[in-house]
Amino acid sequence: MKFMRVPIIETLGKSPFEALKDHVSLVKKSAALLREVFKDLMKNEFADLEGKKKIIEDLELKADYIKSNIRNHLPKSVKMPVDRGVFLSLLSEIDKVEDLIQDVAEWISIREKPVPDEFKQDFIELFNKALEAIEYTEKAVDALNFVIESSFVEKERENAKKIIEKLHIIEHESDLLERRLTKKIFQMEEQLSAAALFHLSKLVFLLGDISNHAENAGDRVRALIAK
Repeated sequence: MKFMRVPIIETLGKSPFEALKDHVSLVKKSAALLREVFKDLMKNEFADLEGKKKIIEDLELKADYIKSNIRNHLPKSVKMPVDRGVFLSLLSEIDKVEDLIQDVAEWISIREKPVPDEFKQDFIELFNKALEAIEYTEKAVDALNFVIESSFVEKERENAKKIIEKLHIIEHESDLLERRLTKKIFQMEEQLSAAALFHLSKLVFLLGDISNHAENAGDRVRALIAK
């Protein structure tokens, strides 16, 4: 897919903060599709997997285009209300979440095999925690915009901090779920093929990594609103 290269101000809005919101919006759309892919995995239904995976890939391309536009067209001569480097680091962390969504869909499609019943509930809990992390990443970006628009009013900064604290809690809960499920998988290694053991354990890692990068994004927002 080819995109016409035009200035960010024409394609993505009036500011890099609005462009960042566009980027997060695509991440959320990808996550919604990944939910469908994951539901199919839990039901052992793979007929529509390739089509859904292709849409996720297209969304990732669009998100990558926005990321590139922000990086390439962010005017160095214009003073930003926040640190430019930290802002770009925030963009990078959110983009890693988008990449992981695509990685999870791709990893599921590599081995179209059912998840053993013993692990299903654990996977559902871990997956839902990843989705919650994505939801709060979007809230953190919205909160950042409110802080900027309010010229760093303390009330808006405190609201943003609460959202970031929630992201830390989500990541910690995800980490506990990840450890529990990984241990459970390896406790049953004698009943699993080597391929299943590898596939399931890496799927756990990929899902947990979504929450890790969402937390990182929250930390970047915290740095941006610090005064």
